[in-house]
Amino acid sequence: MTITQLLRVALLCGAAPLIVAVPAAAQDQPAPSGTPADEGSDSEAIVVTGSRIQRPDYEAPNPIVSFDAAKLQESGNTNVTEFLRRVPALTNSLDNSRTAGNSQTEASIGSAGLNLLDLRGLGTNRTLVLVNGRRHVASQFDTAAVDINAIPTDLIERVDVLTGAASAVYGADGVSGVVNFVLRRDFDGIAARGQVGISDQGDAGNRFASIIAGRNFADGRANVTLGYEYNAEDPLANDDRAFLRSENRFNFVNVDNYDPTRPGSYQQGPVADIRYAASSPAGLVYIGDQVFRGDGAIYTPGRQLQNDGYTLGGDDTQVAGYIGDIFPRTERHAVNLLTRFDASDAFKLTIEGKFVQAEARTFGSYSGTYPSTIQLDNPFIPATILAAARANGDSAVYISRNNFDFPRRGEDDRRRTYRGVIDATGRLSDHASYDIYYTYGRTDVRATKLNDRLVANFVASVDAVRDASGAIVCRSAAARAAGCVPINTFGANAAAGNTGAFDYFLTDPVSNARVEQHVANASLTGDFGQFFELPGGAIQFAVGGEYRRESSRFRPDAGLATQAYYSVDDGIYDEPVVQTPSSGSFDVWEAFGELNAPLLKERPFAYLLSVGAAGRYSDYSTIGSTRAYQFNGIYAPVEDVSFRGSYGRSVRAPNIAEIFRPTTGFADFISDPCYLGQRNQGTQYREANCQALISAAGGNPATFNDINNPDRDVNIPGSQRGNALLRPEVARTWTAGVVLRPRFVPRLQIALDWYDIRLKDAISQASPSTIAALCVDQPTTDNPFCDTISRRQGTGYINGFIVQPENVAAFRTAGLEGNVSYNFDAGSLGRFDVRLVGGYLHKLEQLATPGAEVENNVDRPFRPKYNLTFSPTWAFGPITLAYNLRWQNGVRRFSRFATDNNPTFVDPRYFRFKELWQHDVQAQITTSDGFTFYGGVNNLADQKPDIGFETNVPISPVGRFLYFGAKVNLGR
Repeated sequence: MTITQLLRVALLCGAAPLIVAVPAAAQDQPAPSGTPADEGSDSEAIVVTGSRIQRPDYEAPNPIVSFDAAKLQESGNTNVTEFLRRVPALTNSLDNSRTAGNSQTEASIGSAGLNLLDLRGLGTNRTLVLVNGRRHVASQFDTAAVDINAIPTDLIERVDVLTGAASAVYGADGVSGVVNFVLRRDFDGIAARGQVGISDQGDAGNRFASIIAGRNFADGRANVTLGYEYNAEDPLANDDRAFLRSENRFNFVNVDNYDPTRPGSYQQGPVADIRYAASSPAGLVYIGDQVFRGDGAIYTPGRQLQNDGYTLGGDDTQVAGYIGDIFPRTERHAVNLLTRFDASDAFKLTIEGKFVQAEARTFGSYSGTYPSTIQLDNPFIPATILAAARANGDSAVYISRNNFDFPRRGEDDRRRTYRGVIDATGRLSDHASYDIYYTYGRTDVRATKLNDRLVANFVASVDAVRDASGAIVCRSAAARAAGCVPINTFGANAAAGNTGAFDYFLTDPVSNARVEQHVANASLTGDFGQFFELPGGAIQFAVGGEYRRESSRFRPDAGLATQAYYSVDDGIYDEPVVQTPSSGSFDVWEAFGELNAPLLKERPFAYLLSVGAAGRYSDYSTIGSTRAYQFNGIYAPVEDVSFRGSYGRSVRAPNIAEIFRPTTGFADFISDPCYLGQRNQGTQYREANCQALISAAGGNPATFNDINNPDRDVNIPGSQRGNALLRPEVARTWTAGVVLRPRFVPRLQIALDWYDIRLKDAISQASPSTIAALCVDQPTTDNPFCDTISRRQGTGYINGFIVQPENVAAFRTAGLEGNVSYNFDAGSLGRFDVRLVGGYLHKLEQLATPGAEVENNVDRPFRPKYNLTFSPTWAFGPITLAYNLRWQNGVRRFSRFATDNNPTFVDPRYFRFKELWQHDVQAQITTSDGFTFYGGVNNLADQKPDIGFETNVPISPVGRFLYFGAKVNLGR
């Protein structure tokens, strides 16, 4: 079959739009760690993730789940994080859909489009990301979080996900485990791949291309490989999906006429087209006891829900109009250089270099005005409002408004990552080898806020008058000289198209940040075989030392530092928010060691018995010394069955922001847990604590609700800061598992592992709303959270907050993971490769502060109780067919605090989101001239998110996604 015929077949089959270009040199991929690579591989010693000691992969004592490059390509995902979320331990990871739109605030500047891994649901800051077993520079300033976009997709050979006490081997941050990206090496030739994809609604397009060129020389002792990769993704806005638009999107609110004694009556129910009370895109003007719409008509308020702050209908602002992007626009370029030279067995030099530029642009909320002061000689004031103001004796009118006719607020972030590695290794003897390397990494972040309003210019622009000729101009002569153009904010769309005014008061302030990392490491590995051996072989060892320095600095735009702009969501009375410059650094000296003692091998009832230990001592410039350790063992009574387990202590040192962040102002919406409609949605202590706090502030608990709050629907100003008194987090982890490799079914492996992680002294910085809830959900209000929330005297409503990290939390998670892999040759029927990875989440508990109620987060969005991925592949000659099923149980919509002991909280039909059933298929065909063409469909059944305000539970709103690609491999 010719290439032309292949293309015709692909088009007739409805493949995605075709672009032939392409990356990925196909090499023989090693099997996942813990899976035999091929017959006889058991004798090959490799370095497995989680240890510096070389051993056969089936002797790894810690549970490791691996996916190779073939599985990544078969998924059709060019976003590696999206692919890795199929791993049960990584379902809570942050992909593009969770770092776009309204997730962008002043507090999260520079985070648009970040892809961050969250292992075990314990947080991105507790997941250690490695590349070839080495640390990688962070991508977000003040943190240790690595953007997975900085790792080239087509240079990935495999990804290992390790659970266990990893701090003893790799140092801090691996509290929940390690994700190690193993990259390709020794490529000789040229390979290219290209892929394009688009949703079946004609949007959310994706373009990917890469090329790899490598050359072996010096009789194979040296190699140079250069790779380039490009990836671009189109944005997806909330209103691009009809089921997410305001009129169709359902949110769960406290419904009217709730009566717990009446059968069929439930407190919460789904309501469409909810709105913010006393807020309107047309503007809202109060004059005496009259309420006008901005265009002069009498304001028609929506129907106020009796027990909730939302309204329905009327002139109020639609809530869903504020959602913004679901996915950002992204573009990524990556260049990687890999070289090696083996001078001799005693000296082998490797040099690596990379440059990655990732850009993400996303738009979120519209701005708001709460309120603007307008003098009565302003010609834009409608006649009805002007007459009412004069009759009331007012000298000005005050208009509050949601500016839906202004350009949306947004952020455009560019991250440039530079990384270099120089590594010298060699054999000192038959029993000892050395490894010395130095790594330098740097990330430069340029964060551009889009369409920020200059306070002075906006005030000048809305202050309009008529000049002597009758023309409408800005009142201030100085402002006119500076280019001021008047703007009309009375009425919906009154300002639409006024580009002159927008150019005058809208601007794009640019802030910059830099993160740097230096790591120097020297280690010695080997065994004591020249001195003695145990019955199972020689004792293996690894010892070494490491120096690491991390630094971060942030330099905000001068206007952000001097309150020249309004905040992202325009805080109370348009209060500007200040961004403070910050910087911080720390260094750490470490010593580490490992031992593995093979006690027995190939004996009756002891095919293998080995025990091991690892330890690390660290001395930080910020927190002093820490200690981490691990003990492990593996026992195989027969070759077919292995039992493995580990126990260890891991630590996480506070990151730069947690210690060094200066006091910085920002504003946030706060949902007060003491509102009448929310007092039964917390712990047993909430009601009494709320009454005490409100009464102490002079308020009335009986009438304390969102409707009566004069500051509802606006941001509350507050501040955040670091905490120099933080201590390291400490985790205790144990794992126990069994691996079955039955000889009567060659190439079948079944692994089952239980894990249990207990974290104490956890560093926690909650959102203002969460802090307000934690304050009243404790046994008493004498707790650290109540100390950071202030309430207005006379009413009791929240009017300020301070957020800072504290060593107050504790976490525990436990569960079971299964990993089944089986591949076999069926002769004339082809070759089959079947993979099943599943997880059972038994516990995911958080203790906010000592003495608090334990919060059980199992079965919540992105943390399902049960999930699995089933991935069979069939290869028949030049044709390969791949199928992937991703399933998870329907997770709970509401916290257990709200639903426990409250059977009438919500109709059982809505207690859970629907299950996830995602079906992905791919077909590929390889020609005799080295070309491979493939096409596929992700979310074949076009499953949509369930109703509710979440946009991506249980599945992305993109819907059915089609893609087509081609690759060529001229390597050897």
